[in-house]
Formats: sequence, structure tokens, C-alpha cells
Amino acid sequence: MYVLLLQAREPISYGEESVGIKTLIKRVNVLLPERQEVTQVPVILGNGIRGVLRDVLTYTFLNKVAEVAKDKNKNVEVDARLLLLMLTGGVLRRREEAPITAKEIDALRKKVELLPPLNIMGFAIANVMVPSKIKVSTFYPICSETYGLVEDLINKIKDELKIDIEKFKNIPLKKLVSEIQMMHKDDMSRLVSTVPQDIKVLNIEEADTIRGISSEESEGEKSEKARRGREEARIQALFQREYVLPGTLFIGYIGEIIPLTEHEKELLKLAVESINGLGGAIARGFGAFRIFYNDLKHVGTGKEDSKLRKFIENNLDNILNVLKSNPEEWLGRKTGTKSK
Repeated sequence: MYVLLLQAREPISYGEESVGIKTLIKRVNVLLPERQEVTQVPVILGNGIRGVLRDVLTYTFLNKVAEVAKDKNKNVEVDARLLLLMLTGGVLRRREEAPITAKEIDALRKKVELLPPLNIMGFAIANVMVPSKIKVSTFYPICSETYGLVEDLINKIKDELKIDIEKFKNIPLKKLVSEIQMMHKDDMSRLVSTVPQDIKVLNIEEADTIRGISSEESEGEKSEKARRGREEARIQALFQREYVLPGTLFIGYIGEIIPLTEHEKELLKLAVESINGLGGAIARGFGAFRIFYNDLKHVGTGKEDSKLRKFIENNLDNILNVLKSNPEEWLGRKTGTKSK
């Protein structure tokens, strides 16, 4: 088990469930036996972390392969279908085929072993699902309501922390969540003021069609409807978003369901260290966090004794070949078979 402690650097708005104009954060019901009550707690589900982790594992591995290939004067080519499988995990579907044989599974295993991101995270292809080797837990904010729930994880790492984490026991959950009103500006004058003076803006009178107002209406109707349209647009542009406050600590863990090899552990460490955000509204300044504590820090990643680099060097030609392959052909079946 590798305990991770995340600290929000920006508001965290994970969940994307909307009610009216408000986007709510993800919550789960948590039983508090000592208080004899059930309360809703904002969380980051393991599936949310896994989605980001899968992407980062893929690109981290490909970058490491590119480094070794460059030293060997070789090019790296990746089939788009394989890249999509690595980034999404694929889709399990029923096919009009004979059952998969043990020989085909063994051939699949040999290819997957060359691609640690797939081997770690698991994937689905045709009617075969390869399970993940790791479990990613739900991450809970540390506060008075949740402290007892995650105290075992806290006790594993608190001696290595530079802060007194027990102080978070005194912070009530209600103080960790807030909401903010946001808006899109509806300013027609920007069509002119935001372009250089030597550029002429054409068809300004037709701009209201963007708001669904027909250009075929009479001038009177158009003017009145345009006015109403702009007012409605201003109202519709206002929206609210719930978020967990910056500074909040989230704690959870990554566990090995199936033991990872040394080079897989190293890749997982590099990927975890590269994760820096999740959730919605990232482009609006939400979602960033830092890894406050990472149990994987004890895994060595020095270039001289890098197990990942040695793995890539020892298998470079085979890795380059499998990266260029179509994963739909890994089972020895012809592509294009229709799904039921």
C-alpha cells in the first residue's frame, strides 16, 4: 500500500454533476458511528485518479522509450489504435467469434508485458478483459468528520510529515466547501475593440444570429428580440460552481492487487509525481494540487540504477515493434468483425 497525501493548491471542483446553473462537487454518504449520524463528504473517487493516472503513465512511458531510442538512433512510432487503447483502457464487447484459447491469451500476455501502462492499469479488447494490477482508493478530505475514518492512513505517515496533521481534526467539514458565481461576458463591443485597427470587422449586424435570432426578421422584431436575447444571454451566462477550498488535504492510497515488477513500480512513481490536477473547470483556474506526501518516494529512479530504463534497453526492439502494431490483431483474429 502506498499512501498519498494531496494538498489542493487551487479550488477542487470534482464531480461535474449539475443542478440548474450550479455544478456540484462529488459527495458520498459516510457513517459517523461516534455521532450516530450519516453525513455527506466531498471526495475524489479512485476512478477519477485512475483516469488521470492512465494518461500520465502512458506519456511517461513513451517519453522514456523515446529517450532510449534516441540514444540508439532509432525512431519511435505508435499505432493510433494502440495509443487510444493505452489512454482509454479500451471497450469490452461481444463478438461473433470462437472462445479465446489459452494459446491466444499467452500471446497477448507477452505483448502486454512490454507495455507497462497497460499491464499496470488493465484494459479491455474484443471480448477479453485484462484486470488492473493496482487499486486506487477513494481520497477523503482530512477534517473533524473524516479523521477517524482515515486515521490508520494518517498514522502510517504522520512521523514523516513536516506539519502537525492532527490540527486538521479540529476543522469542521462545512468550512472546507464553498461556492462561487462565475459568468461569461456578453459584450458586443469586444468585436471591435479586441482586433487591430487595420482589420475591418464585417457583418456586425448579423452577430445576433449566434444567439439564435434570425436575420430574416423585421428590423423592429430583430431589435426587440436582440435586446431580449442579450438580456437572456447575460442571465444564462451566470453560473455557480461548488469547490473544496485550496489548502485542503486529501488522503488515500494506491494498493497492489497483483505485485508490480520493479520497473513498473518505478514507472508508477514517476507518473504519480507528475500528476498535478483533476476535476472540472481546469481552464478557469481550478483543479491543481501538489503531492504533499508520497509513499512511492522510496522507489529508486536514478538514471544509473533505473530499473525502468534497463527494462526498456533490454527490450527496445520488441517494444518498438509492439508499439507499431494494431492491438485488435493481438489475439490472432482478423479485424473488422462485426459486434453483436
